[in-house]
Amino acid sequence: MKYYTLSLQDVTHIKDKLAPDIIASAVLDNMKLFNDLYIHVIEDVEFAQTQIIFRRKGGEARRYKQGETLTATLGYMEESKLVITDIWTRHVQNLKNFREKEPFKIAGSNETYNAPVSEFLMREIGKQHAGDVAMNLFFGKEANGVKSPLGLYDGYWTKIDQAINAQRISKKFGNLVDMTPINDSPETQDGENYDNYVAWVNGWHPTLRNAEHVLVYMSPESERKIIESYMRKFTGFQKESNDSKSFRFFGMKNIEIVSHAIIGKGDRMFATVPGNLEFAMDEESNWNSVEMDHDQNDFNNLIFQIQSNAGARVLDINATKFCVNNGKIQQIEQLNGDYQHNTLTVTSNNEEWGKVTVSPEKTDYEEGETVTLTPAAESGYHFVKWSDNVTIDTRSLIYSGVPTVLQAVFEKDEE
Repeated sequence: MKYYTLSLQDVTHIKDKLAPDIIASAVLDNMKLFNDLYIHVIEDVEFAQTQIIFRRKGGEARRYKQGETLTATLGYMEESKLVITDIWTRHVQNLKNFREKEPFKIAGSNETYNAPVSEFLMREIGKQHAGDVAMNLFFGKEANGVKSPLGLYDGYWTKIDQAINAQRISKKFGNLVDMTPINDSPETQDGENYDNYVAWVNGWHPTLRNAEHVLVYMSPESERKIIESYMRKFTGFQKESNDSKSFRFFGMKNIEIVSHAIIGKGDRMFATVPGNLEFAMDEESNWNSVEMDHDQNDFNNLIFQIQSNAGARVLDINATKFCVNNGKIQQIEQLNGDYQHNTLTVTSNNEEWGKVTVSPEKTDYEEGETVTLTPAAESGYHFVKWSDNVTIDTRSLIYSGVPTVLQAVFEKDEE
């Protein structure tokens, strides 16, 4: 069976056809995650969607005489803005990876294509983009910058911290309630962690605590520690939720624990109601695109850049719908997106057959810096090519600022 390497024009055509699916992957590929976490997904929104939330103030009801004026102190309105930011992911592929066996069809008379290998590669690029977007849901912080794996947009923990710093979440307003730390200390008594959790729940605003359905977001380790404490106290008495997706304690059937690794590691948690966490994806903006360009030094290397618009919001942080504790939380693992580090990785297919010297050899390279790579074969072996199919031995690269991986391929001499 003969294989054909597609032309740049063919790959561009497939990219253009799949661009809408790649951009939408941030929502479509993560839909199960959004559903499991009760995150309300909003599509095709404008850059700043504002909703007005009515916040009640403290006060008292009073009788007054007819004709007497009285200033109303029921409450005030505040904006809850959904800010959508431009996000992007870069991915490098080699043109020679886009190979198809007959029969295949590109840019036919009806503008269709049939190129399964190339489509698979394109959709995998979309999956990486979707994964990058998802990893920012809780710990994303736009201030980290575009070269940070967690700098795409502000996630939920970041939004909560911003509201605390602005004193919109505080003990005074009742949407911040202290909780004794959850721990595995040998001194921890049976039922102690569970009792601490219950004490925190009892500190919520009554409207939140008695809502028809309450969600408590916590790390898997906190869930485990509290459930184990509960079971030790009540000798294994427990209750699963109706859909077996999460856990509910006996006597608190309206409160559902939502646990996922993406929430982080630690004992910080927050309670809210379904629909209060929102994720927005603007698929209509002109900023959305899937761009493709050549590596300036090797036209076989294609750099894909996906741009789309997304954002997250906690809609209502009033105590009647939201409460966070004073615990600590951190991300379990870092994201390995292509934009995480500006790294140049050079390897050999076998260190005993040959090695590569890099000049200058350093940890970090600046964009536009020239780097020289020289393969040196051991006795009885010879250099064949680089992993991107370039056959010249000593080569100079002008570092593009995009993570680059190259491998020198050595083979044994013929006898």
